[in-house]
Formats: sequence, structure tokens, C-alpha cells
Amino acid sequence: MKIHRWARWAPVFALTLTAPAVALAAGLTWPANQVLPSFSAPAATLDVMDLTAAREDEAALFTTLKGLVNRTQPRIFTYDTAVRGQDGRYGWLNSLGLGYTDVADNWSLLSKYRSEVAGIVIYDTAVPDTLNLATTLAGLRDGVVASPELASRLTSAPYNLPILMDLRGRFTTKLQVYQYLYDNHWSQVTHRVLIGLAPGIKGFLRDYATATKMAVVWLDPRVAAEDSLLRKFLVAMPYGSGGIYMGWWPEEASGVQRVSEYGISTVASDFASNLTVFGGTSRAVNVKPVPNKPPLGNKIYITLILSDGDNLQYVEHLFKKLWDSPARGQVPIGWTISPAMLDAMPGVLNYLHATATPNDNLISGPTGLGYTYPNYWGNASHLDNYVALTGDYMNRAGLKVLTVWNKIDGATNTNVGNSFAYNAPSLLGLTAQNAGGGITVYNNLLPSQGLNATYCPTESSMISEINKAISGWNGTSPRFVSIQANPWEGNSIQSFVNVVNAFKGNGNIVFVRPDTYFQLMRESYLLPTDPSTVVKTYEAETTSYAASPFSHTVGRSSDNGWTANVSQDNAGMMLYGPYVSTFPAGPLSTTFKMKIDANTGTNDHVVTLDVRDATTGLVLTSFDVYRHQFKAAGVYQDFSLTYENVAGHQLEFRADYKDRAALNIDKVTTTTRLGQYEAEGAVVAHHAGRSSGDGWQASPSLDAAGHMVYGPYDAQVPVGNRKVTFRVKTDNNSLGAQVVATVDVRDNTTGAVLASMDLTSQQFAAAHQYQDFRLGFPQTALNRVLEYRVHFPRTATITVDRITLH
Repeated sequence: MKIHRWARWAPVFALTLTAPAVALAAGLTWPANQVLPSFSAPAATLDVMDLTAAREDEAALFTTLKGLVNRTQPRIFTYDTAVRGQDGRYGWLNSLGLGYTDVADNWSLLSKYRSEVAGIVIYDTAVPDTLNLATTLAGLRDGVVASPELASRLTSAPYNLPILMDLRGRFTTKLQVYQYLYDNHWSQVTHRVLIGLAPGIKGFLRDYATATKMAVVWLDPRVAAEDSLLRKFLVAMPYGSGGIYMGWWPEEASGVQRVSEYGISTVASDFASNLTVFGGTSRAVNVKPVPNKPPLGNKIYITLILSDGDNLQYVEHLFKKLWDSPARGQVPIGWTISPAMLDAMPGVLNYLHATATPNDNLISGPTGLGYTYPNYWGNASHLDNYVALTGDYMNRAGLKVLTVWNKIDGATNTNVGNSFAYNAPSLLGLTAQNAGGGITVYNNLLPSQGLNATYCPTESSMISEINKAISGWNGTSPRFVSIQANPWEGNSIQSFVNVVNAFKGNGNIVFVRPDTYFQLMRESYLLPTDPSTVVKTYEAETTSYAASPFSHTVGRSSDNGWTANVSQDNAGMMLYGPYVSTFPAGPLSTTFKMKIDANTGTNDHVVTLDVRDATTGLVLTSFDVYRHQFKAAGVYQDFSLTYENVAGHQLEFRADYKDRAALNIDKVTTTTRLGQYEAEGAVVAHHAGRSSGDGWQASPSLDAAGHMVYGPYDAQVPVGNRKVTFRVKTDNNSLGAQVVATVDVRDNTTGAVLASMDLTSQQFAAAHQYQDFRLGFPQTALNRVLEYRVHFPRTATITVDRITLH
């Protein structure tokens, strides 16, 4: 893996965690319980210091001055060598609307803020690690660090700063320095954060260390004596509840692994310059929702991901240059960032949401709130806590996809994937850094894919990797291809545009955003495409990761579900229970995921599904399932029922087995809104027609004119411009402009038709082939009860497969 001078690999520290008594959403809080005020731009004006030509010891001095001054209110911003050639001096300041003034002489700021500086801590240039100890002491004693060469100037007029501590001649080795820090000052600083900073870095993150009064070390886990001392710090830090190691390591893998073993995340930030400024911007973040997904088809779906945005110094110094590219928005791209930006850079996060195009998708880099190897966490409950915290931050930051790292090519352990499935329920999917493209569904809830390609350096390498990943596709099922590229070598946003254009002539290839990508993958694997609507998923049988709440009179646990068959079982209840009383009031949908041994032959009635109010004894809804309603043998299929729930009543979900086939029920899922309605299911109703194969059919020879499909009286559609897709086929496309069906969306409360479309015979490209017809409509009021209807005029045979709300 290529590491550039300030291109490290990890997300930023979630700043609210420095004060454990403060709620996560309470705002940025420093260890001394000082709430950092937000800017009231343009009234607030920053002093901008240029450190690009400063001596190294001056950079250390002015950076710690910045941290001390910004501790209570952001007032100093620095322009340094990392910015040169990247985002420019004022890029983020202008975009965030922050006022600023250039400082002609950096020393003038020492005079301006002299009253806030208690004195100086002198470090020993003969023992470089004393700079880290001096930084720690300066934070604790409200001072700044000084080299021996600058000490005389600082103690003289006009500054007259007293010497708080002189470290010259006190130590001969780095171990002595950090042992002294541990013995005498570790008890005085927060244990939630430890900063790792190379002594050769004189500026950058030192402002943050000074502002937050954190211990600063530089210890190498590969060196036994240093590792032993490092472990003393780590064991005192909180395990799994937000413990953070900021900065970087002498060597990446050994460092990240070591703190992972202690339930601590690494935050690569050694060259971050202005966290004490960005953390003080407005905390309002207006998240953009996940857009409508296209209908799933037998296509090759490809998502392109730009790496490294999880790294805050990258976001500060390079990200905006890419974001400002005129080519951005032309093709779908996943942009990795850190969910901890919600605290550390909320203004920047809000700016990204505000300026994102429909093709820009913000996702999380490794591994959520911080860079960690979750396979190395030994305590399962602490890992669950960390994942839940990550899930909370991602949800509030508007991120639905996350990359899991376990070293550079390590696969995700099953227990880790299961933890994300249960403890971060708003996630649409995971990518894993181990390449290969393999897909795993954890706990039958959360899909994860090893990236097909990682860190592609050029557009030609992306094209090559895509060609490898799509070879051999037979067109009978969807294929999913994920390509990650890095921004450090030959890639630009135009590179992504060129990659997409290279496959423009292949109608089987669809490029999509990562969130859309995982929604399509979820649909392909019969998982809810919108996890936010899921109330509860119950396994039909007890598994290694979840106990089933159901009871059974027939059948047994087998083949990843609860199974009953003709040779071993009589008719009876395959499932009943769980008598749950905590589901929300109002319209709910409960979906049974089932498969059958054979869907040909006699169209037997094989099972009756129902939802029963066990409090009143009333069956709220029921549906008889017949053999031919299964689209294929041995393949799971969803059967959904909708009903009105009463708060506090006990719900029972039942499957009454009829002893006519071998059935397997995998799980039972209840949602507050179902976006897809099978025309032959129990969710919608019918005035004409009958179940036929995989749809609902009406024929002129058998049926009178009327609404062959209506319902489901959906009151859960969000306000906004919505679309509904009707998947329909006809037996005759040679009748010209004759209307063979009319589809519409109707407000059931007022009777108003919100949108309508006549489907003519000639609109069908072929007879006996399903075709999608999309109807847009305005949803202007919450809780409006909607119907999606198909009217049969008795012109030709019409079959409706499903209705999908977008």
C-alpha cells in the first residue's frame, strides 16, 4: 500500500468522545468540559498564519499557540506546506463562508494573544521526543512549546513569558521521556485519547494536542521495550467505547493491530492542520436521502469508489480539489469520508451534502468511526458497542455503506459481519478490503462484498479490472462488481468518466452509486431494500447468531430455516408466535421468506399465512399460498401481508402447513413500509382475474372489465415527487392504439386520482414479455392513504407481475 507524506489511512476522532459525561449529540466538547462555540460567520474573523516558510521551531511554537487560543474559540488558521499545490490557502474558508484576515507577521499573534499564554515549555533538541512531552505539558499548563534557540526571545520583552518547565538535560533516551510522561502526567490527561506524533513533525496536529490537553507519544510496537510501555497507556484507555489513538504509527499494520487488540481505533491525522478550527463550525448537517433505485434486472451492476476520504488530513488538503472538478456529477462515484466528521468537521460534511450531485454518494471508509481491524477485537460485547456507536454516527452523517479493514487483505470474520448486521441496522452493505468480489450475507440481514479491485492507480487499470470481473457472465442473473481507485497517482474525476464511457456501448452494464448498488444487491438476495423501514426480523429457526421466538407443531430445523415435508409431517402449524406487543401502531407489512421443492404439477394449496391479533383473537389478514405462485423451485421468495396494528396488542405470525409439498421458511420480517407489491400477493386486492404463474391475470374470455389490481392503501409514503412502476405484459401487441390497461395512483381518502396512464397495445415491444411502465406523482401530505391500481378494459389478456414504489 502506498503511503504519501501526509496520506495516512484512517478516519478522524469523534471529538464529542473526549468528555464521556456529554451525550454524543451534545456538540464538540473538550476535556475540560468547555463547549467550543460555533462560528457566527461572517462576524467571526480568523487570523491566517502562513507557516510554509517558517523555521521548524517556529512552526512548533505557533502551532501550539493556535491550539491554546482556539481552545475556547477558533481564532487562528494556518496555511502550511501540506496545502501547497492542493486545495489552496483559502479553499475551505471561502466555501464555509468564514471570515479571515492574513497575518503579515506571525509573531504579532503572540503579542495579540499574550494574555492567554501562561509561559513556555522548552524542549531538548538533543532528545527529539522531548518535543512530545513539551506539547503535553504546554496543553496542561496553558503554555506554548519553545526550542532552546527561541527561549531567550520569548522570555524577553515584549513577550516576557515565564519558563513553565525546561526539559534540557533531563533525559537521554526516548523511553525515559515517555516513562516520565506516564508516571507523572498520564493521570492528568484524558484516557479516551492518545496522540501518536513523530517528533520530526513540528506543526500540524500539535495544535489539537495542546487544545485538548492530550498526551503525545511516539512508540513502536515492533520494539519490545517501546511496546511494553505503549501497552501501559493502552490498558488504561476505554475498551470499545470510543477510545482513540490519533496521529500515526512508525509502521501501519503493527500499530493499528496493537490498538485494535485493546478495542481502540486509530485516527490518521498527524498532518491535519486545522482541526481546532473545523470542529468549531456550525453543527447543522442536512443529510441527503438515498435516491430511488432502478428496477433490478439481469444486468452487470458496477460501482466505482474513490479511496482515502476517511482521512481528515486528506479531506482538508486534497479532497476539495477533486470535489471541485468540473467532471464531478457526470458519472456515479462513491466518495469515502469519515462519519466522525459529524463532530470533527461538521461544516465540511454539511457542505458536501449541500453540493453533492445525484451521482455523488458519500460513504464511510475503514472501519467506521475509526480505523481498526475488528477481527483482532477479543471482546465481543465491546465490539458490539463500537459497531453500534459507528452505526449511530453513520446514520446521522447520512452514510449507508462502510468499508471493513482487517489488514490490507484480510477477510471479515463471521462474528464481525454478524455484529455489523445486528448493531448497525441502518447500513445497506459493507465492502471489504480483501479483493475478489465474493458476496456474503451476514445474519441473513447485511450483504458484504470483497472489493473486486482495490487501489486501482489509473483509469486503464480500472478498465482492466472491470473486464476481468465481468468475463463469463451468462446473463441469467445480476452480477455485482465493485472497483476501488486511489486519488494519489494517475486518477482524476475525469478518469472515472472515461471508465464509464469505455463501457457505454454495452447495454448490459449499469454504473450505479454504492448505496444504489447495495439496494439492488439486497433485492437480488431477498433482503429489505430500505433497512430503515424494518421493525424486526425473526429467524424461523434458532441459529448460531439469533434465537427464534417461534413455536412449531410440525417440521424441524433444516436447510437454513424451518422445514416441513409430506413424508415426515402432517398438516399443522409450521410457525406460530411470537406474541410481540412492542410493534408500532398503524399499517405494517409482514413478509414470509419461503421456498418450495417443486412449483410444477397440481396447483396445490400448500400453506396459509396469516397475522393474528392475539389480544383480541382476530385474524388481521391471511393469504392462501398455492404451488404455482412460487416462481421457481428451491429458490426463496417473499410473500407479504399488510394490516393495521393496534399499539400494545400482541401480534402472532402463523404458517399453517397443508401437507402438500416440502416447504422451508427462512425468516419473517415486519416493516413499516413495503416498497414492492406482488400483484398475486395478499397486499393488494382484485375485482377481476386470478393468480397465474408469477402474476395476476385477467382475460376477456373470463373476466368482466374492472380493477384487476388495487390497494394497498399505503399511508407511509414520504412527501416528495415519487414514482411507481407497474410491471405488466399482454398477449397481444398488434392492436395499435387500443387501450389494454390503465394504471393510476389514487388518494383513497379524497378519491382524487394523482396520476394516470393509458397503456396501449402498441406500447408493448413484444407480446408475452413483461415491460415496466413508470408513473410519477406528487406526494404532498404525510399519512395520505394511496392506492396503485390497474384497470382492465377487457381488450386483451393482461398479467401484472408487481408494483414497485420509488
